[in-house]
Amino acid sequence: MSNEDYTKYGNIAIEDTGYGFKVGPENMQDDGGCGGGCSGCGQ
Repeated sequence: MSNEDYTKYGNIAIEDTGYGFKVGPENMQDDGGCGGGCSGCGQ
């Protein structure tokens, strides 16, 4: 991770969702995307 990436996104967070772990930047906005979960996209 570059200094620019760190400035933009911050620390990496690991969250236990109850179904597994979600890993990503603390400062990243959750804009919906695929919806998450175990089912995956397009199923």
